Amino acid sequence: MSLRYGVVGCGRVFQRYHLPVVTADEDVTLVAAFDPDVDSARTVLGAAAEGVLVTADLEEFLTVGRPDLVAVCSPNDAHVAPALAALEAGAQVLCEKPLAADVTDARRLARADSHGRLAVNLPYRFHELVPSFVKALPEGPYEITLTFTTAGQRLWRPVTNWYTDAARAGGGALLDLGSHALDLLTAVFGKPRPVACQVDRLGAEERVVAKLEFAGTPATVRIDRASRALALRLEAVGADGESVVLDVKRGEVRTSSGVIVAESRQPELAAIRGFLDHAAGRTDGRVVTAAEALDLQETIASLYGHAECVQELAF
Repeated sequence: MSLRYGVVGCGRVFQRYHLPVVTADEDVTLVAAFDPDVDSARTVLGAAAEGVLVTADLEEFLTVGRPDLVAVCSPNDAHVAPALAALEAGAQVLCEKPLAADVTDARRLARADSHGRLAVNLPYRFHELVPSFVKALPEGPYEITLTFTTAGQRLWRPVTNWYTDAARAGGGALLDLGSHALDLLTAVFGKPRPVACQVDRLGAEERVVAKLEFAGTPATVRIDRASRALALRLEAVGADGESVVLDVKRGEVRTSSGVIVAESRQPELAAIRGFLDHAAGRTDGRVVTAAEALDLQETIASLYGHAECVQELAF
């Protein structure tokens, strides 16, 4: 029996990431879409809109559409209400990161997930080369650097202008891309201790340099979402200068002894696929839980508490 799938928020994130995965899954049927702008939602859905309930009424979405699975792809400040309503209706929910624009609301949403039906779209911990990277880590002490750069603000601003609104987004590059960065780091090295944070502006920053420690191992996270380059690279450098690099965007682990190349070229879709596999009871099912996502957001909130504004931030 096919699982009934509904989406909250038919924006660029849904169109680019969720829609292709859902429409390609034989065990899932798109049945409903909730968006305040129903005409725009139908445009985004395109040919997939046939037979789909498209509505600006959340109650109608849940009671008439009756989705078994709900993806919450609305702006950060509009995650909590639909996610809570979908959980109350008995659906399994995949929420875009972060859980909420405000960490207090994120705590409330995580607490509401008493049955473990709320997951968060954080894909990079599932990258197929993570085990190879871990296996190749230096035996002695090493330093960690994670670099995440994207031209996202130039590419996404026309359709997601709320990204630069601190009240709606809840933060800037640290909350946006830092959620991915910290999830990957935590999956590999464990829970971090926030040490320091520099941002290029307060509120909705574009550049961040954060310092953390993982069981005494120092780590630097550099994020720039106004870059001209697209990169997500995790590097560990040993005391002897030897380095191990997980290059997520290139799909490589690079060591002094050679290069390991990934088979999959779409690591950004791993959490969406894992959620659908989990819901369908397939062997590849895997999710990032609400509790895990909340831990990340608490760390980010702590880093924001340490934040120093440095307009000419060295990168």
